[in-house]
Amino acid sequence: MKYNYFKNQILKWHLTNKKEFDWRNTDEPYKILLSEILLHKTDVKKVEKVYPKFIKKYPTIYHIYNSDIISLEEMFKGIGLFYRANRLKKISQNIVENFNGEIPNTKEKLMSLLGVGSYISNAVLCFAFKKRVPIVDTNIIRIYNRIFKLESKKNRPRNDKIVWEFAWKMLPKESYIEYNYALLDFSSDVCRARNPLCKICVMRNICENWKKGEKNEG
Repeated sequence: MKYNYFKNQILKWHLTNKKEFDWRNTDEPYKILLSEILLHKTDVKKVEKVYPKFIKKYPTIYHIYNSDIISLEEMFKGIGLFYRANRLKKISQNIVENFNGEIPNTKEKLMSLLGVGSYISNAVLCFAFKKRVPIVDTNIIRIYNRIFKLESKKNRPRNDKIVWEFAWKMLPKESYIEYNYALLDFSSDVCRARNPLCKICVMRNICENWKKGEKNEG
């Protein structure tokens, strides 16, 4: 089937094209939560530079909890968005005071943290706690839209029940962690928002955009 072909091909593609980041070489919930907060609407190259410094200065959630906001804001000079310093401070307070310093391992509890929505909560559940959950963001929706013509009538498709149901349907029973990483890397390197590399895409045979001529020759 078309769906199985997609899953198999993207996992195969990822074997030789996966990206290496510090936050992918750990399953510590704190480090993964921190990375997802830093990565939210931020250039990954900026986060690559600041993430090791963050971990060195704040190796645990308690270090953020005990820090002063000015020192925390200093860490954001390289990536901007200084409001995240205050967000991290409040998240650390919530985790230390309400969860005994342990990163929550349920979606409901994760989403009780300031600024944590469905994407970040599921990313933490999947990458840190190894739970079988899909991740959905604008980039992943773009892949599903181009290849399968998945469409949403919602102003925010990432909150659309139909989109999430499709994401669940596509999620493999095994290798779901690798699959989720593969989607992120594929959207960054091949099925890009601008100038997608349609000509070399391994999904050409099943892509609806390619079949209808809505393609890029890059």
